[in-house]
Amino acid sequence: MASALMNLGSRAMFAAFAQLQTTSHNIANASVAGYSRQEAQLATAKGQFTGAGFFGKGADVATITRAHDAFLTREVATATSLAAGDRARHAHLARLEEVFPSGERGIGHAAGQMLHAMVDLASRPQDLATREVVLARAREVAVRFASAGGQLDSLQAGVGQDLRLAVERVNELAERVADVNQQIARLQGFGHSPNDLLDERDRLIGRLSEFVALTTVAADDGTLGVFVAGGQRLVLGNQAQRLAVTPDAIDASRLAIGIAEGSGLRPLSADLLAHGQIGGLLRFQNDDLAAARAALGQMAVAFAARVDGQLASGWDLDGQPGAPLFQVGAPRVSAASTNAGSAGIGLQITGAAQLRAEDYELRYDGSHWHLLRADGGVPAGGPGPMTDAALVAGVNVAALGLSLQRSGGLAVAGDRFLLQPVSRAAADMQRVLDDPRGIAAASATQVNGNALALAALRDERMVNGETITDAWAGAMATVGVRVQSAATAADISAAVRVAAERQRESRSGVNLDEEAARLIQFQQSYQAAAKVLQVAQQVFDTLLSTAGR
Repeated sequence: MASALMNLGSRAMFAAFAQLQTTSHNIANASVAGYSRQEAQLATAKGQFTGAGFFGKGADVATITRAHDAFLTREVATATSLAAGDRARHAHLARLEEVFPSGERGIGHAAGQMLHAMVDLASRPQDLATREVVLARAREVAVRFASAGGQLDSLQAGVGQDLRLAVERVNELAERVADVNQQIARLQGFGHSPNDLLDERDRLIGRLSEFVALTTVAADDGTLGVFVAGGQRLVLGNQAQRLAVTPDAIDASRLAIGIAEGSGLRPLSADLLAHGQIGGLLRFQNDDLAAARAALGQMAVAFAARVDGQLASGWDLDGQPGAPLFQVGAPRVSAASTNAGSAGIGLQITGAAQLRAEDYELRYDGSHWHLLRADGGVPAGGPGPMTDAALVAGVNVAALGLSLQRSGGLAVAGDRFLLQPVSRAAADMQRVLDDPRGIAAASATQVNGNALALAALRDERMVNGETITDAWAGAMATVGVRVQSAATAADISAAVRVAAERQRESRSGVNLDEEAARLIQFQQSYQAAAKVLQVAQQVFDTLLSTAGR
């Protein structure tokens, strides 16, 4: 009888001690990010049958559980990925806004000043000092265009650096998830959940979601598969795949993300890497930065072509036809690295006034060529499907101010070419006329007639139906709208993330007031169990004393 009572007391003490230990563990980890509250689960021990019925044998510790909600955890990871992507894009957009300054620092002001100098030239066409002022103003315009283009290149370099750091961090975290997976699988056979390891894996997944949008799938062995970009495995069991930064397949000046597969890299679609820091950086590079580069290039080409065209209709001080004042970067064509054919594409600008702030992609389906915008849309006024024979002969796309011609060997279905009529124009812009006598200020009928025509370009709608100053203001406004939109999106997604984290914390976090109350409760349980053992000891002593008489 005494031994049964002692057994009951021992079980009760062990159960109370387990509860005390678990509660103390909760208190110690209350400030640890991602920690899930744990609880000792007790189960009534099976009773012992006697002739008088079943007598209880106390309680056993069944297991230690953690307060965890898989749905809320996924919601936090999703919100974290979205917030990180919006934050990264907004940060780079804020830097892009600095490339389009207002007031006297802007390109629109510099262009206006140059054209205004033509008024003075019209009144003093023989004055070399006045001509030097015109050249100085022209140089300032070219320098500002080139500087803005260089700043865009610097932003691209910054994106590349951030992408490499992010990919390096993803690979490191993926390796750690795979390692924790292995530890969890090793302990799975014991029949109890390794709660602290599960929390550690959830923390790693949460940090991983800051860089890339992901989905997770639980396996029977306790491991967690991690997938990115619409189903590409990043972690499976104890194996982790590595991401890598690689040049874009069709535009080597941009970067793309690939995942290691066998001995090579499988490129991942930027559209499927929509969120996380990597997704935000890719969106800025492929959308915001590309649009700014094209808008800047369009202005550079339109302004230079119109000024040079007007100069060509006049005569300089030596009676020679007007020479060009500016030179801009030439149109560029890039063949996709995946092209199997040997064809080449020629691209020429036929009408600067018709040019748009767009890049294009030329695709061959085996029988026809298709000209699309780089974002996949069909350009208004585009040529429609073109046969290969027609493209060999040359196609003039007057509505876009372009002409296309295929050269070289044969094209193969699936071949693609990126056409950039204006994207590199600003970065390579320079003033090419250095002799002040070479400014063609005179017209065929008047000594100062062409200078007046040049001055009149201030009010000419030469860029998308706008003057050069209005076009610059419009570009500034467009970037500003993108910045404000990104800031709003970043604020909203950050608030959603905070709300998701709070909701998860309300389910799995540690409340110190509750834990303190439980600590007192379990202390009393432990003391009561100790009292049971004390009584059992007294009963045992009484039995021994009685038996010894």
